Amino acid sequence: MKLFLTGGFLGSGKTTAIQHAVEYLHRQHIKCGVITNDQGDQQVDTAFIKSNHIPVGEVANSCFCCNYPALEKNIQALQGEKAEVIFAESVGSCADLAATIINPLISFNPGVYNIVLSVFADVRLLVMYLQNNQQLFFEDVTYIYQKQLEEADIIIVNKIDLVTTEQLAAAKKLIDSAWPGKKILYQNSLSAGNVQTWVNTLLAGDVNNDLRPALIIDYDKYGSGEAELSWLDELISVSSNDSNAAEITYRLINEIQRRVTGANYATGHLKFFIDAGGQQQKISFTAINNNIHAASINVKTGVANLLINARVQVAPDILKQLVDGAIETVKQQFGCIVTTHKTACFAPGYPKPTHRVLA
Repeated sequence: MKLFLTGGFLGSGKTTAIQHAVEYLHRQHIKCGVITNDQGDQQVDTAFIKSNHIPVGEVANSCFCCNYPALEKNIQALQGEKAEVIFAESVGSCADLAATIINPLISFNPGVYNIVLSVFADVRLLVMYLQNNQQLFFEDVTYIYQKQLEEADIIIVNKIDLVTTEQLAAAKKLIDSAWPGKKILYQNSLSAGNVQTWVNTLLAGDVNNDLRPALIIDYDKYGSGEAELSWLDELISVSSNDSNAAEITYRLINEIQRRVTGANYATGHLKFFIDAGGQQQKISFTAINNNIHAASINVKTGVANLLINARVQVAPDILKQLVDGAIETVKQQFGCIVTTHKTACFAPGYPKPTHRVLA
């Protein structure tokens, strides 16, 4: 069983890469499945993967490491659907995957799994981190970022299309010198050729599948870093008598992003999944991507559904106030009705892995 564990910080582009990787493998007649993961139970990534007609399982309300039985159950379910390759995407605030996921899977199921851990990093954020010239996140959040990269079998330096040729050349020198001997791929996950290189590297199986060395990790610092980030998950519907619910939903998305950015709160990611008039779209903002999104769904409809996933370095009550304020602004501007179907806003609890197996 080829299990491609995919980690990396919030907003690094993991889900987009997985989607294109699965599409490529399907063209090779290789059956795939995806397991998503989040600290909440309303996941934009799950909705997005499902919208692409890809078999998907979900580990909700916890990271993989703190709910190992749920991960194993999802792996077995996808195996039952004859998946030959499974991509398991860990929540972006998770680290210590070698000791808590890879080593238990190998130890408890000898000879069953071929596992590779890819860790994604946005090239722009990675250069900032290595140059230490701009601290986007608090120290303990940055600690998680550091530990994720440290344990990678492969580092995927992603979003290279967003830097110039000169910037990329300088970034490669900096990154290669930081992790000498580490397998590093430079990737634009919207490029079929780049994604194929990643997938073919995974399929080659040249990463050894013995037990991995466990990270030397301070769980108090790790837990503190997770607690610095607030999670907001909200499912709402926008209703309008003028059949412009889709347009209003885009205005709401950009108003939420404007308020978070305007308050100078560091953003892990802001993810939105729109379902309007039979059309669906995922929209993402990250710590260094603040571009306003123009409407791509132009259908006339009286109702649009919106799933919001916000991961922001701020207290939960403040994050909730920002989103609620954006909703009120849009309601007043358009005279629409916004109905909240399900909402949760919280800071993750202290990480307590089910297993921690040392090499």
